[in-house]
Amino acid sequence: MFLFKFYELYKNAGLVPLEIAINGIIALICFVGIALNASLVHVTIKTKSLHSQCNVLIALFAFSASFLLIGFTVKFFIFLFGINYISLRSCLGIQLVPIIGSAFTVTLQISIGLDRLCGVTFPFWYNAQDKCVVFKCLMAFCCIMTAIDVFNFYFWMPKLWEMPVMCRLGNPARHPENNYYFNTINLCMYCGEFLCYALIWVVIWCQKTQISENGKRLMISLSVIMAIGLFCYVGNVLFIVLVAPLLGANANEYVASPICCAVFVLAYTSSAPVLYMCSTEYRRAFRNTFWHQEHHQTTPVVDLQKQNNANNRALISSTH
Repeated sequence: MFLFKFYELYKNAGLVPLEIAINGIIALICFVGIALNASLVHVTIKTKSLHSQCNVLIALFAFSASFLLIGFTVKFFIFLFGINYISLRSCLGIQLVPIIGSAFTVTLQISIGLDRLCGVTFPFWYNAQDKCVVFKCLMAFCCIMTAIDVFNFYFWMPKLWEMPVMCRLGNPARHPENNYYFNTINLCMYCGEFLCYALIWVVIWCQKTQISENGKRLMISLSVIMAIGLFCYVGNVLFIVLVAPLLGANANEYVASPICCAVFVLAYTSSAPVLYMCSTEYRRAFRNTFWHQEHHQTTPVVDLQKQNNANNRALISSTH
């Protein structure tokens, strides 16, 4: 019902300032998140101490989350150019890479938890791996689950190819054929992730002397990131189930939907800030990568000026 109301309202409306403004704010948050995630990937690549399996998984999470965020900017550009509605076929073509990134990101969340659970529970075996067995298994798991998710996105779509959509990232998952599957998968992933971190903290509490300070701080960072994601997911689900049905079409389009999108987007922009604030190792890496570079770029100029002044004074003294 809501779909047809806004389709009739916007299909030939040209530029819609309210939609452009609302989706522009969400797109701006996405661009900030992409920049933060890119900085985390850059720091991980540049810092040798962040080349462990867990750190690489965190960097991959930030990298794939950037494509998820790109998917949330598409609706803004659709309205910015006055198109407003496109067919689901065209939308899926545009959103293919963000859909893959979204599926990979959700699977990586639980993979990071499983990696830390193995590392904390079986530290000697984990550190003695010759060929990164855990990392390879987790990457295989991520690839398989992503392939299954993408298949489910596209399997039912030929029946709906010409349906007009605003091209949100979640459009294909909102149809009855996909809705149950994706709701179940997301619930399992978030519950599994929460269970992993709960078990990790039980193990850490039982083995206080065996966990390094850096390891504890990293776990605090990852737990905060997990808690933010879980809070946003549960909040969105409760809002959609309990509040959205009570609202009208306008309130859903202009209030409920933007709030849900913004909250979801914020959850995937939090990795770099949380790691910087909670992890000493990451904070040092960020400072060495960015602030240290700026310091080195300005220092030679100051030294050269001092040297030139000293040479000039020496030259003047010699002439007298």
